[in-house]
Amino acid sequence: MMNRNQRRTAGATSAKGNAAAATAAANLLAQAVPLHQAGRLAEAEALYRQALAAQPRHPDALHLLGMIACQTGRFADAAALIGQAVGANRNVPDYHANLAFALQALGRSAEAEAAARAALRLRAAFPEAANTLGNALNAQGRFAEAAAAYRDALRARPDYAEAKGNLGAVLRTLERSGEAEPLLRQALAGNPHLVEARAALGLALLDLDRVEEGVTTLKMVVAQRPDHAGAWLALAGVVQRRGDDARLIYARYCAVEPADAEAWNGYGLGLQKADRIDAAAAAYARAVRLAPLMTEALTNLGNARRLQGRGAEAAALQRRALDLRPDYAAAHANLGQALQDLGDDRGAEASFTRALEFDPRESVARFNRAILRLRRGRLAEGWADYADRFASGRLGRPRSLPIPEWNGEDLSGRRILLWAEQGLGDELMFGSVLPDVIARAGSVIVECDARLVPLFQRSFPTATVRPPTEGPRDADCHAPFGSLPRRLRGRLADFPVRSGWLRPDPVRADLWRERLTALGPGLTVGIAWTSRRITTERRSAYTTLDQWEPILRLPNIHVISLQYDGRGEEIAAAEERFGLRIHRWDDLDQMVDLEATAALVASLDLAVTVASSSGELAGALGVPVWRLGWPDWTHLGAPTRPWFPSMRCVHPRTGESLGDALIQVSQMIMGLSGDSR
Repeated sequence: MMNRNQRRTAGATSAKGNAAAATAAANLLAQAVPLHQAGRLAEAEALYRQALAAQPRHPDALHLLGMIACQTGRFADAAALIGQAVGANRNVPDYHANLAFALQALGRSAEAEAAARAALRLRAAFPEAANTLGNALNAQGRFAEAAAAYRDALRARPDYAEAKGNLGAVLRTLERSGEAEPLLRQALAGNPHLVEARAALGLALLDLDRVEEGVTTLKMVVAQRPDHAGAWLALAGVVQRRGDDARLIYARYCAVEPADAEAWNGYGLGLQKADRIDAAAAAYARAVRLAPLMTEALTNLGNARRLQGRGAEAAALQRRALDLRPDYAAAHANLGQALQDLGDDRGAEASFTRALEFDPRESVARFNRAILRLRRGRLAEGWADYADRFASGRLGRPRSLPIPEWNGEDLSGRRILLWAEQGLGDELMFGSVLPDVIARAGSVIVECDARLVPLFQRSFPTATVRPPTEGPRDADCHAPFGSLPRRLRGRLADFPVRSGWLRPDPVRADLWRERLTALGPGLTVGIAWTSRRITTERRSAYTTLDQWEPILRLPNIHVISLQYDGRGEEIAAAEERFGLRIHRWDDLDQMVDLEATAALVASLDLAVTVASSSGELAGALGVPVWRLGWPDWTHLGAPTRPWFPSMRCVHPRTGESLGDALIQVSQMIMGLSGDSR
């Protein structure tokens, strides 16, 4: 046991030891701080650790060691070290401010808020602490409070670029993009390296409908920081809204944010638009795995499954979406499509109708109901629904014209503008109604594909025929071609038996007859077997040229290609394989020169086509044409297509493919050829 004198000696020794330790720690800090400021962090850190060894709870050493941890991205270490500094001395505002910074970097926003407020209580004008407080509040969704904190930071330091950028970003979040833009530009002028401020500026410009500026700005963001998920997502949205291919952008975003279900859903939409159905289904399925209650992904996955031929699964997915959201009009519409594919027309129509009850603007449902009703021969109801076709987005956009649309009223003494819509085949199909309108109207202007103008002008000599014009005002009313059947073809009985209404150039037709006669005796048969626009949904309606072998090998016929897209390599391969000639002419471009093409087709004995504008052209010319395929809505519930009296429809038998049906066609041609001899 120590006596009093021994205790005094020990106390004096301890005090001297503490003083020596403090002096040693202070000396080490004095050496370390310049190294820290010079960026020699490893050397500074070693000295800070020596200082802590000399004096274990030295607050400055703890704080500065924590700051090195912050600078090297070790925020958990930083929070622990600076937290110890605060525990050792709670009266230093910088300790609290830097602790707040580390905590916010760790996503611990509520704790960061408390630390930043502690710093501001100790030092009211503390811009860095106020900025960190704003970040913590922003992360908690308290945007108005965050804006106030950023303003406090700017009052303390008006040139604080980061705080300006943060204020601009939060104002943009508060839908005040007009106020945000100048602040963000000022922030970037002060510090061009503020990536988040530039991203916020890009988004604000998009909000202000300055899309090109916004896109340029966001591209600068991803060039500056390729892993900036928000910029990639915004760019993907812009590209997708434009109707362009957003797949690569979504892929970049999903690589950065693989857990974002909405992005996978958007990526799937891009893939589906590009007709990559299997890949789209995989993207939707991933979205559903990430967010099982996401009805948009469920209904999109259902659509993809339908296109993959998995109808029952498609219907089940739509019902699952509707279990979660019974009023989801799009899912009702999509269920209708799945049921229609499964042969349940009644259920399909009920689903389309249900979709429209929940949302009368669900134009896809109305369009699909139109197609179903027309296919079943319910023309009046079908044409009424078909009037909404443009809104569905399935058939392009309507024209906005400065004259009223014709609603079926008397046209005596009035001038009507009739304008073509959709594709060339649709112009020719709906064009079969034009003679009836021309007969009723006082005066008619027809605007059609420029390639058809000479043919239409010859066929309708009393009308003015021209290519589409911008904002025409030289008519009393207008009507798109596809709206004419509603007024003039309400029943099958309204379709006249008219053997062709399109008139070819007689001089060219004579020249083509001479060319065809020069091929020698036998039937001249034009064929078209495929389309430029083959998608997953349309693929089953088309064939390959090899499948036409039963016809190509027939005796006593001359086969003429009516493939307007050339297909030279495919034709050459078939010629070599089958040892025959499929006739085409280098001086005829069937895509561009419809006058010459019509003259050729008008000179044929027969045309045999899949669903193709070549077949529609033959039908419009009154040439015998056999159309190969399954009944579709354009049959209007009839065995053949009433638009074209010279057209015969050849349907595959139950269980057959189009290739099988070509054998049937070859037998029909043999009978025709026999009759002709």
